[in-house]
Order: sequence, then structure tokens, then C-alpha cells
Amino acid sequence: MTRCLFIVLLSVALGEAGKPFLSLLSTGKTDILFFTKTQETVLVRSSYRDNRPNASHLSVQLQDPKMLQVVNVTKTASDATNFIIKLVTEEEGETNLTIQLWDSEGRQERLIEEIKNVRVRVLKQRAAGLFQASMHVDRNILMLILPMILLNKCAFGCKIEAQVFQAVWKRPLPVILGAVTQFFLMPFCGFLLTQILALPEALAFGFVMTCTCPGGGGGYLFALLLEGDITLAILMTCTSTVLALVMMPANSYLYSRILGLSGTFHIPVLKIMSTLLFILVPISAGMVMKHRIPEKANVLERIIRPLSFILMSVGIYLTFRMGLVFVRTINLEVLLLGALVPALGVLCGYSLATISRLPLPVCKTVAIESGILNSVLALAMIQLSLSQSQADAASVAPFTVAICSGCEMLLILMFYRAKKRCALITEDKRKKISPDLAIKAWQHFHLECGTVGDSKNI
Repeated sequence: MTRCLFIVLLSVALGEAGKPFLSLLSTGKTDILFFTKTQETVLVRSSYRDNRPNASHLSVQLQDPKMLQVVNVTKTASDATNFIIKLVTEEEGETNLTIQLWDSEGRQERLIEEIKNVRVRVLKQRAAGLFQASMHVDRNILMLILPMILLNKCAFGCKIEAQVFQAVWKRPLPVILGAVTQFFLMPFCGFLLTQILALPEALAFGFVMTCTCPGGGGGYLFALLLEGDITLAILMTCTSTVLALVMMPANSYLYSRILGLSGTFHIPVLKIMSTLLFILVPISAGMVMKHRIPEKANVLERIIRPLSFILMSVGIYLTFRMGLVFVRTINLEVLLLGALVPALGVLCGYSLATISRLPLPVCKTVAIESGILNSVLALAMIQLSLSQSQADAASVAPFTVAICSGCEMLLILMFYRAKKRCALITEDKRKKISPDLAIKAWQHFHLECGTVGDSKNI
């Protein structure tokens, strides 16, 4: 019979009990506990039953006693092997501990079960939690860029062509490919990668929820800068946001059961609808402006590129600033997966579009929409669905993906611009050199024919 030993961290500070922080099974993974308070309590449970009352006891081995100290270990009941470990944290940092369950047989002791190398990260934060602490962004910056965002979306509306909308509705293959990538391929690949990297359940759920999010608002911005189909990008973003109302709860239910997470999962319907309106209203205003007052629309079209670049830079800055709280919890596996998720989305979207023999601008747009995800929706869903401590652990995923996707798209943009500039320089040199080459060719022709050639007559 396989004996199961697992631990549950209960947030306890100043004698005040909280909700369960984390539940871990002894499956060979490197378990991680996040301590955010000076005093924490760990509940250890096992399926093993004592042959005699009080025959079993628990041993806790600490790697760094200066950072983490054991106050006491008590047994919850005489006939069960459930223990409570009270720990005190002195300073921030990272250490490991090993928990062993022993049973006494006469004068000999027998090891029943153990959990090795439980990683403990001490992060002293306010009781509001990591996510709330990260939300304290300068309100002045947000109030300043909000009108710029609305103006930028209105400018994008001025660039939409009604004929393209009609063509997409008649042949919706690009929209279908984007939806398949975002809501089927990406969640499955995200889940598979979390299992390969052996991430904890809460963090794995955070990555899966990030992978099942619709396209983000930056998709049509990069579609503009990378010379994709802007109208298609906006239509794909709106369509995937509507589909998220159905696909996000379906994927959350499926993968939460596979990961062994229980609880009621709340879909941020209000957040999704507000995101949709935030896109549709200013873009519709731009389309009306192009039809009624085209001279004003032309002015907006001229400023769309510099304004987009400014907003993109501010967005990356704010993402880094809000994610600084979570950076301390990121290890190599999390960083690797955060970089793989957007890259995988771009690769899957571009591959499907290429196989379907779609035009190059459409292939670029499908790839961009599949790789840039609306991480804000994943954050909202995680915070509404999980306990605060589990939500803090899971929220690392969308922040990491948002930061990595922004950096990767900037690198792609820089490479694309550099390649295009090199092509233009090469073309200019070819045009300048070609007359000289023609003169030399004519001179060589006259020499071969034995005639006298005058360069002035050539």
C-alpha cells in the first residue's frame, strides 16, 4: 500500500488563522512554500496509521537555521499521523527543509515516509498579498496614458477598411485558426510544459490560464509595425475576447481537475466585457470619423506610429514595475516557460497560417494574435478563483508571460526593421552601381567587335 505524506501550509500571524496556503503531494517534485509572515504553521498529514498510540513522530531538518527555525512539532491526534509544525522566519531569502515520519519499534526507529528538499522562500509582504502590493502603480501615469490609449484606438479605427471586413466574414479561416491556437493548442502545450518542468499545481494552473486567454490589445499594434493586416488583427482580438466567455471557464474546469485543484472558479465576465467595449467603442468612433470627416482621420493616421511606440514603451515599463514583486519568486523554470509561451503561440499561429497558404500579411497577423495574450484576464480570474496565497503563487505566471512577450515582440520588431533597412540600402547601391556597369559592358562589347566606342556616345 502506497503511503501518502503531504503538507498544507496555514497562514498564521499574530495568533490569527487564515485559509490553507498550499497543498503538496510527495510526487518527486521540488515543492515550494512561500512564507509572507514572520510566523507560519505547516500541517503534515499521512495515510499511515500507528500500531501503537504515540509510536510515530516527525523530524524536521533545516538547511539554514538562521533563516528558519522550528518552534515546536505537535501531534493533532493520538491515533492518526497528523502533525503541526510551527516555524518562525527571521529574514528574507531561500532555504530547504526535509520532513521525515518515523515509527518506533521497541528501541529501533523505522523511516515511514519523507519529503525531501522542500524549498522555502521567505517574502515579507503586507497582509493584502503580493498581487495587491503590485497594484500600487502611479495613478498619474495611468491617468496620463488613458486618453492616449483611447486616441490610439480611435486612430486604428481610421485605418480600417470596410472591404477587408467583408472579405474576412466571407472567408473566416484566419479567425478560426487563431481561435484554435489560442483556446486549444496553447492551453494543452502550456499544461504539457508545466508537467515537464514539474511546476507546483498552483503555478501550473496560472500558466494554463494565461495560455487560454484571448488576444491582447497590443496585437494590432504590432500588426501595424510589422506590416500585417490591421483590420484582421482587430477583428481577431474582438472575436477571441467574445469566445473567452465560453472557453476560459471550460479550460479552467478541465485543467484544474487534471491538476488536482479544487474550488469554485469565477470567470471575470465584467472584465471581459469591459475589455471588449474598451476596444470596440474608440475603434468604432475612428471608423465613423473616417467616413464623416476624412481630413481629421488623416491627421490621426499620421500620428499612429509614434503614438503606438510611446504607448508600447510605457506599457512595458508599467508591466516591469508591477511585476517587480513577483520577480523575486521567479526561478529558471518559470522564466523559461514564460519565454516559451509567447514564442510557441507565434510559431503555432504562423505555421497553421502558412500551411493554409494564406497571404504573408495574414500569416503575420495570425502569429501575432496567437502569441500576444491578454494576461490581465488571467490575473483577474486567478485572483477571483483561488485563495489569496495560492493566487499569489499562480499570479507569477501571467506577469512573467507579459514581460517575456513584450521583450520578444520588441526583438522581432528590431530584427524586422534592421532586415528591411539592409534591403533598402542594398537596393539603393544596386541602382547607383548599375549605370557604371552598363557603360563598362558597352565598352567591352565595342572592344570585342573591333569598333571604337566613345563613352560620351554611350
